[in-house]
Amino acid sequence: MFALVAIAVPSLLVTSPGYVAFADKLPDPDAVTSATPEDTLIYAADNTTLLADLHPPGYQAYFEPLSQMGSLLPAAVISIEDRNFYSEPGIDPQGIVRASIVDLRTHSNAEGASTITQQLVKLRLVGNDATLDRKMREALLAFQIERKYTKDQILEWYLNSVFFANTAWGTAAASKIYFHTTTSKLDLAQASMLAGIIRGPTIYNPLVNWTSAKQRQKTVLDAMIRDGKITAADAAKAFVEDLSPPAHMFMPSNQAVAPSFVRYVTSILINQFGAEATYSGGMRVVTTLNPRLQDLAQRDVSQNIAKLRYRNVTQGALVSLDPTTGAIIAMVGSANPNAYGGQYNLAVWPPRNPGSSMKIYTYTAAIASKKFTMTTPIRDSRFTYREPGSTESYTPRNYDGKTHGTCQLQACMGNSLNIPAVKVELGVGVASVVQMARAMGAPPYQQHGVDAYGNPLFTTNDPLNSYGASLTLGGYGETPLQMAIGASVLATQGLLRQPYAINMVKSTSTGQVIYSHPADPGKRVLDARVAYIMQMIMSNDNNRAMIFGHNSLLTLPGRKVAVKTGTSDSFADAWTVGFTPHIVTAVWGGNADWRMKMTKNSDSYYIAAPMWHRFMQDALGALHLPNEWYSQPAGLITAKCHGQTAWYLPGTHC
Repeated sequence: MFALVAIAVPSLLVTSPGYVAFADKLPDPDAVTSATPEDTLIYAADNTTLLADLHPPGYQAYFEPLSQMGSLLPAAVISIEDRNFYSEPGIDPQGIVRASIVDLRTHSNAEGASTITQQLVKLRLVGNDATLDRKMREALLAFQIERKYTKDQILEWYLNSVFFANTAWGTAAASKIYFHTTTSKLDLAQASMLAGIIRGPTIYNPLVNWTSAKQRQKTVLDAMIRDGKITAADAAKAFVEDLSPPAHMFMPSNQAVAPSFVRYVTSILINQFGAEATYSGGMRVVTTLNPRLQDLAQRDVSQNIAKLRYRNVTQGALVSLDPTTGAIIAMVGSANPNAYGGQYNLAVWPPRNPGSSMKIYTYTAAIASKKFTMTTPIRDSRFTYREPGSTESYTPRNYDGKTHGTCQLQACMGNSLNIPAVKVELGVGVASVVQMARAMGAPPYQQHGVDAYGNPLFTTNDPLNSYGASLTLGGYGETPLQMAIGASVLATQGLLRQPYAINMVKSTSTGQVIYSHPADPGKRVLDARVAYIMQMIMSNDNNRAMIFGHNSLLTLPGRKVAVKTGTSDSFADAWTVGFTPHIVTAVWGGNADWRMKMTKNSDSYYIAAPMWHRFMQDALGALHLPNEWYSQPAGLITAKCHGQTAWYLPGTHC
């Protein structure tokens, strides 16, 4: 039967009108050049550190040109699959006749007689149905492809398409999965083992059928001796080389570095390019993540939370931004992936009670309103507040349960006194604080019940009059990412840059850059003078000395830094948020289930501040940044107030 194909093909191609009609039903032979599904690789900002390999289950593939494959594996494949590849016209007439005789004797398709070109056609164009029609189409297409493309092109496409078992499609994936190397670095033993898998990925799978795989490897080596590609001594040495798993041969694995950040990036890719392109589009994604800083961040969060287990703390999260660009340079979504909630990215979801760290927006709104200055005296005295038209009253209390007389606004903030913060909030209006938080990129979340699956429903666009006075003490949710964004506005002296995680995306099929993050000049959302006043308040260690003492964990030796802590009143959440001109970091600690509380008095200084302090100190050192601070913007009034230097907006004073 197949002998007829061998005789008929040349004549059909040249003379037969029937060929024209048959050819009209054939796939376009040029489709053989189309890109095949390929893994998407996600890299850190250095474009070297691989963070993740995205692919569908059971499929890993990476295109590589023939010129980068080295010589051993291509040579081994040609010897065992199609020794006459470079001299035949795409089909092997003698092989077809030989296979036909065997098939007639066995009454089966025992002999395939497929050349490499025919196998390529099966892989990319016609499939593998055991029919005469498919075999005819395969032969015709192989003949056409051989007339149009070079042998090296055909071999390159084939070697990138063939299945090597264990999720490996193509030479690059096979080399990486089985031997953790590149194709060009395979030795003869490894190359001959891989070449042997192609004919029968199930029966010659070395991770499943070692004996059969070794026998097949011997067949490949014998074929290479026959073709004069290696000597008998080369073959003998390769055959006895130990390739056995698990020490010398490996199973498929896919571990992500910085898994929470990778999930964050993957969701962005899916939203922008779709799921199919994300997992099979062969994209090369360069992110913003600094691998050194990410290692430091994960170390600091994981080690600190582990030490705090006695306080009933199991999770932590961290986000660090470069405020000059908006780039996310570190993101820790979980302190412990094996603890409850470890599968979530707690750096971005869900919103949690930010405690007193929310006062950043309260005092920024107060300074911007000109109703308050950094030196405005605030009475720290008990009071009860009732919303107009409400029957419920609200009585704020300080963390230590005491009152502290009258303090300047800057000291009230630095010492994180709750009663003065609520008084200032009411003085500028709760709505003004909401608007400030929204403008700075940290819109407070309100919860509205749960969905059908029991997941909380949150919104950030609620009417301004729906927020209560508990806002400044963390009564409404925030995320570490949003708190870092908000602090970044102060770090840039009033410019909001939206955070981003992807620098560039390149398509391997076209070689073109399909996305490049544009430089963000920032949007002016806050007067630079207001930002400078907040910088000076938050960086003055004297302002927090009453509660935290001097030279606490909220300072960095030899550096000036702005910082604010926050603890929810139920000890469910602990925060520290701080910045320098080139790095902003927000840290959270607690439990994934907010109903699980930390032990009493587990405030932010014991939970979040140690993580923030160690990371900031080490990160600034790793970035080789000097001690730096801000220049005073024009238009500020500098004056002495009660013997201390203070800064004022025009129209305000001590």
